[in-house]
Amino acid sequence: MQSLTDTFILSNGYSIPCVGFGTWQTPDGETAVNAIKAAITSGYRHIDAAAVYENEKSVGLGIAESNIKREELFITSKVWNAERGYDKTLKAFEKTCADLGVEYLDLYLIHWPAVKNQYDNWEEINLDTWKAMTELYKAGKIKSIGVSNFLPHHLEALMQTEVKPMVNQIEFHPGLLQTETVAYCNEHNILVEAWSPLGTGKM
Repeated sequence: MQSLTDTFILSNGYSIPCVGFGTWQTPDGETAVNAIKAAITSGYRHIDAAAVYENEKSVGLGIAESNIKREELFITSKVWNAERGYDKTLKAFEKTCADLGVEYLDLYLIHWPAVKNQYDNWEEINLDTWKAMTELYKAGKIKSIGVSNFLPHHLEALMQTEVKPMVNQIEFHPGLLQTETVAYCNEHNILVEAWSPLGTGKM
């Protein structure tokens, strides 16, 4: 990587910038607006957002005030745990787009998997969520789809579907290498995207 605009190529041929500007823990309001504007001015083109961060309207305002063409940005968001499932995911996507002030997303992720110690039908929940995302992807409203914080056993059911996950965003840094998950993703052509790549300042 030579610059912030260098990219990786996803399994569907879509390009994703190598480095993204994360908005987790960014206070809503003026701080978030100014942070986004400063990031874009500094050369960032990938903005990573999520509904649960509760700052997407401010992130969207920062994007709008940056006066940059939409097609020059790569915008990620994520469907939160309480919004998993087919119908809820469709509604969550529409709200995120409205809050961000965009007509499409470059990447949409399932923020966390439903898991078996919480739900007897955890695989069904994940698959229903994935079905909604797949339909949005096929309709062109999302350019690429993926997951976040999924382990191999969470991914297995999704790998049997028509459209496979293109990204798995996981905590990945020198203090947490998640070798099994990374190996699985590499084997199945899923791009591993690191969140907190510096370990939030501690390992």
